[in-house]
Amino acid sequence: MKKIVVANNKGGVGKTTIASQIVFSLAGRGHSVIAVDLDSQRNLTSSFEHCLVIGDALDMVLDAKPFKAGLGAGEINVIAGHKDLQAQNTDDVMVNVSSALSNSNGADFCVIDTPPSFGDVVYGALLGADYLLVPIELKKYSLDGIEMALEAFIAAQAVNDDLQLLGFLPSRFDAVKQVERDALAAVAAEFEQVVIRHQIRNRVAYVVAQEDGVPLSEIKTKSGKGAQEEFGAFFDWLYGKVNGGA
Repeated sequence: MKKIVVANNKGGVGKTTIASQIVFSLAGRGHSVIAVDLDSQRNLTSSFEHCLVIGDALDMVLDAKPFKAGLGAGEINVIAGHKDLQAQNTDDVMVNVSSALSNSNGADFCVIDTPPSFGDVVYGALLGADYLLVPIELKKYSLDGIEMALEAFIAAQAVNDDLQLLGFLPSRFDAVKQVERDALAAVAAEFEQVVIRHQIRNRVAYVVAQEDGVPLSEIKTKSGKGAQEEFGAFFDWLYGKVNGGA
């Protein structure tokens, strides 16, 4: 089972929307997928209310409890978030989350949404994962945010040498604003090797899809069509990275 962590140390970057659409896209390609919600806000859980819940993320954090699924092609199961996740700060949290993920199985992919920080829960996820994807907004402090995320990745990879950085995905990008175009150019120049050459724009369709808990293909509007095209191009790229283009 290939495990993809979607993380950023800042909220409001479209992290959960991107994670949920990756889940839908993987399932659309015929893969079985577990959606793991490690955020106390439980937004990823809400995106999959129609899917079977097979576990609670709090059990992973407190008891290192792995999940054992047995999914068929295209099926999605959920490890639900919990309101008390944010309050868990014991010394065992990192080890528990890492152990739970490492010992879990039963699906082709596991996509893990995380709280907006690089705390013990997120580091634990990175220690038990295969890939890290970092959505970023192109704002004034984008460069600082990238440096912090790179530091977190390097620290985690020192322990988990199987962890790969997929890259930094520009998210909620407003191509109309010169300041954001300038920020994208600056980020791409400074971090050429790790900035993904796709952008997720600031479209209403993403908000609707997140609120309704549906894939972008179900949003039959002009915004939906644009979102499908750009997210589809990004997902094709990601799929090639994590699945060898198969």
